[in-house]
Amino acid sequence: MNVKDYEYIVEIARQKSLSEAANRLCITQGALTKFLQRVESQLGTPLFKRVGKRFVLTPIGQMYVDKGLEIMRLDQEMEDELAKMRSDGADAIRLGYSMGQSTFILSHLLPAFYKRQSAIAVSLKEDSSTNLIRDVDDGRLDLCLAYAREEKPGLAYYPLANSGMALAVPRHSPLLKRAVCREGFPHPVLEDSSWLEEPYIRLASFTQSGRIAQEYFAQIGRYPKSRIYVENVRSAMSAVEHRLGNCILAELPHTIHQVDYLSLPDLHVKRQRACLITRKGSQSQDAMDLLIRLAQMLYQPDSISI
Repeated sequence: MNVKDYEYIVEIARQKSLSEAANRLCITQGALTKFLQRVESQLGTPLFKRVGKRFVLTPIGQMYVDKGLEIMRLDQEMEDELAKMRSDGADAIRLGYSMGQSTFILSHLLPAFYKRQSAIAVSLKEDSSTNLIRDVDDGRLDLCLAYAREEKPGLAYYPLANSGMALAVPRHSPLLKRAVCREGFPHPVLEDSSWLEEPYIRLASFTQSGRIAQEYFAQIGRYPKSRIYVENVRSAMSAVEHRLGNCILAELPHTIHQVDYLSLPDLHVKRQRACLITRKGSQSQDAMDLLIRLAQMLYQPDSISI
């Protein structure tokens, strides 16, 4: 999703009409209809219900619009800040990071960076790995920390660690007592499927973790009871921590959330690489090189004391 996508959905909600929204957005009604269908297909749920000729938000649609308005506000704030920084002559590094990596960026990487380089500004963007890599490729970001399943030509990849998929559960969950240690698995293995009867936190299918989880459920032919639908890993981890349900997601070596991981014996997914990614041939900056070196040193959980 980009900000323009949220603007389109918000305008439909404001006008309660596709035709009126299309007029205000200066696009055709057919194009807006196809856009809405694509978004709802990606999310796996409708955002609007039709009441006569009016488009009325569903509860999920209302949450989407509320979050969209906040994202639009933050995007405008960032644009204003970047404009001010440019007018002040600041040489900012544009750094993006994937959902769930804020603890590493804000608690470990940037404090270590500013101990060594205090004069450089850094602008931050949190987004999905897919969008971040695209922004680096298009020149909208200088550097990003993202999960990469394959390498794109023209981009340079600096591996930090491999990350697997696991079932995140609250600390002291009863499921931990039923799990057993097995060779070849990074976490205790939950061999029975009773967890499928417990509340589940469903991640949006446009995230890598959400897509992998949906593919896993389709493979085993069973689906858990979804209690909450969230759009990013950070929200999923917080929901698990507050005992609202369990969630299949990518392991995070750095997180403030109090969760534990369990391996599922039939969840066979190639481990993803967490990488710093930049454009090949981009002008080298001492500050950006320093960020890369520090991230490579700090990313492992036992190396955060630098």
